[in-house]
Amino acid sequence: VRVYDTKHLATHGKLPFMGFRNLHGDYRSARSIGENAHIVTNTFMNNYQYLEGPLSRFQPEFRELDEHEYIHQAKKKAQSLVHTYSGQILKELRLRGNCRNTVKVTLLQQGLSTDKDMMNVTYSSGILNGYAEITSFDMAANYRRKIIGARKTGMFLPTSWFQVYASQTMMLLAGQGRHFQPDLSVYEEETYLVGFRLDGAKSSAAAIGSVPGYILNSFSLDHHEDTIRVATSSRAQFRSIRKTNSEGRTFFSREQVTETTNQLFVLSLPEKNGAIMKELGRVEGLGEKDEQIFAVRFLNKVAFVVTFRRTDPFYTIDLSDPTDPKVVGELKISGFSNYLHPINDDQSQVLAIGQEADPKTGRQIGLQVSLFDVSDLSNPSLLTKYVVNDDPSARSYSSSNAQWEHRAFRYLDQSKILIIPVSLRTFGRNPENGENFDGFWT
Repeated sequence: VRVYDTKHLATHGKLPFMGFRNLHGDYRSARSIGENAHIVTNTFMNNYQYLEGPLSRFQPEFRELDEHEYIHQAKKKAQSLVHTYSGQILKELRLRGNCRNTVKVTLLQQGLSTDKDMMNVTYSSGILNGYAEITSFDMAANYRRKIIGARKTGMFLPTSWFQVYASQTMMLLAGQGRHFQPDLSVYEEETYLVGFRLDGAKSSAAAIGSVPGYILNSFSLDHHEDTIRVATSSRAQFRSIRKTNSEGRTFFSREQVTETTNQLFVLSLPEKNGAIMKELGRVEGLGEKDEQIFAVRFLNKVAFVVTFRRTDPFYTIDLSDPTDPKVVGELKISGFSNYLHPINDDQSQVLAIGQEADPKTGRQIGLQVSLFDVSDLSNPSLLTKYVVNDDPSARSYSSSNAQWEHRAFRYLDQSKILIIPVSLRTFGRNPENGENFDGFWT
């Protein structure tokens, strides 16, 4: 990380170098709040090489053993691997024996209660699969010897991939994980949440929690007063069933055991650091059959959620009572929205970027810009929309990076002008005929 002084760039044309700091791991995300920076990095835990691999049932030393003998020998070998494995963790994470600012693993194991569950901490559903770190520092400070002084906070996660959300005083890390549901013999999706309080140029672990399903992006998360709001989709789950045909031959058949569901949760944010987020309320049943969440936007005590498969139900949700969140309005239109943006002070209008789609098949037709009136939450309406190419039979495609990257979205409030990048592609035509385009539309 390098910091430069931009105060005199316009007048003197200079960019003085202030300081630097090397960070461990891969860059994941960052937030700038006032003069303070909070940078999130993550490290993949190589559990297979140092623990899972040596204890694999397919190791030559275990192949000829029965189940009882394997368990006995694997336990003995595991005891000899513990020192090497823990040492490797310290080496990979460069903790140097100091875990003062690392979230306790026991806190993240809140739901593990049996020996069988404890065995999963390094496997796909376990919490020792990734390590994330928040590095916080004051960008305006005078750095001694040009080295940035920073504070770090770390935590283990069940994945090395996660989403980052931040408000002015809170940062949330949301990692994807799975837990086994023995009644259905499937692994159910789960989002693990770790909250950190932001106080100037430092962060501290505040609370942890989990909710069913996976979030779409950082807009699926929100911090409001003393609550955390999360919107997730749980995809349909399948399992293999052993069957026997009329000839006595055994075969496996794929069977669906759960439906796709969409839901929104409101969780309490404990005052005491190191506590667990408790569910206050939830909204279930968002979307029609097989639909998933395509867009979410939280605005104070209101949430807007878009689901899609063939059509776009646009939901308005009242969050004024954290213990009783509820859908108060719904609007069904063709296509879908990916990004929702309020465009006036009273938040009575929402501008949306997405795709028009064939309502019968769900096939995407082209880039769509929509304007919703949400002044009456119980009766949201579509004021107007513009589709770049609205002919379902045309062999063309249009999209915008603003659908997935909100930084590509620019709305000028005073002049009421929208600026977005647009890509147009027409297939089977000569590109020199001007049918293809990459640039900006206003």
